Amino acid sequence: MKIITCASYFGSGSSAVTDLVSEYSNVHPNNEFEFRFIHDPDGISDLEYHLVENHNRECSGYAFKRFIKFSRFNSGTWFNKKYERYFHGNYRKLTQEYVDNLTDFKFKGFWQYDLAAKGRFRYYFLGVFNKIFIKLKAKEACILPKEITYCSNPGKEKFLSLTQDYVSKLMSCLNEENKPYMVIDQVLPSSNIEKGMRYFKDDINVIVIDRDPRDVYMLCKTIWRWDHIFPHDSVETWCKWFKYVRESAGERSKNKNVLYLQFEDFIFNYEKVNKQIEELTGLKPEDHTAKFSRMNPKRSVHNTQIWKKNTKWADDIKKIEELLPEYLYDFSKVKEEDVVGIDTKENGIF
Repeated sequence: MKIITCASYFGSGSSAVTDLVSEYSNVHPNNEFEFRFIHDPDGISDLEYHLVENHNRECSGYAFKRFIKFSRFNSGTWFNKKYERYFHGNYRKLTQEYVDNLTDFKFKGFWQYDLAAKGRFRYYFLGVFNKIFIKLKAKEACILPKEITYCSNPGKEKFLSLTQDYVSKLMSCLNEENKPYMVIDQVLPSSNIEKGMRYFKDDINVIVIDRDPRDVYMLCKTIWRWDHIFPHDSVETWCKWFKYVRESAGERSKNKNVLYLQFEDFIFNYEKVNKQIEELTGLKPEDHTAKFSRMNPKRSVHNTQIWKKNTKWADDIKKIEELLPEYLYDFSKVKEEDVVGIDTKENGIF
């Protein structure tokens, strides 16, 4: 199985990748949910840092616990199954197997951060009792009698081997149709891509998407106005955030399995982009049997140059053009009448 995933910088249009690739008959689509268990805080990447790159007796065990807690959150609950729904009830089971295989041994015990994790009140309240037990030399007394300490020092080779097996099993669960290709949303980030690629036994291609900041800003002001991932206080701060997100990703990866594309080119240079993706992934034109059914440039074109349709933020747009000139898409070189696709009456934003 070959895996295709997209990465973005928030609101930059990475769904264009999943929509386009899902139109191929030999691709299993997974475009309903973002699977970020590798690169989110306390995910696999953080776990490698604490177990392998910077192993420390208490810190590594505590990081292991945070990974377990993070996985339980991803798993979901009986009324909101989250990952369990998509992995067909196997996510928690496979994660427990992964945890067991990484664990050298465990014992009943705790340290200060286990206590701190219970909350400030319990930290101080139980801490007093702990001091009392010490004074009384009550060896059998314990303020956290059920707390488990995990000990794991796998080394780089073992960690990568077990992680690749774990991730491979998860990917197989997602690809229930056992198709030769599978597309999955955001399983790797736009930064430090090559580190995440090491966790895959299967071949993986990463397509990173960026977008004109003027359109991203307009979407932040309209469609996503209730979101607080980005700053709301001023356009100057927003521009700093936009640039910060991209600069924090570091230099572009030179890995042959990583491709950087512009969202606008999916619309105005559709055939070129389609060919680039096929060359990257090995997908064949004859398998593109549902062309324009998901990624229709004639519909998506209405999600470009949004700032021209609403002049309310005209001054902000001028400021963006002044502060972020290197990120602007050159719309003067493209024409809307040349956009390919299926004609549609839909002309709304998203």
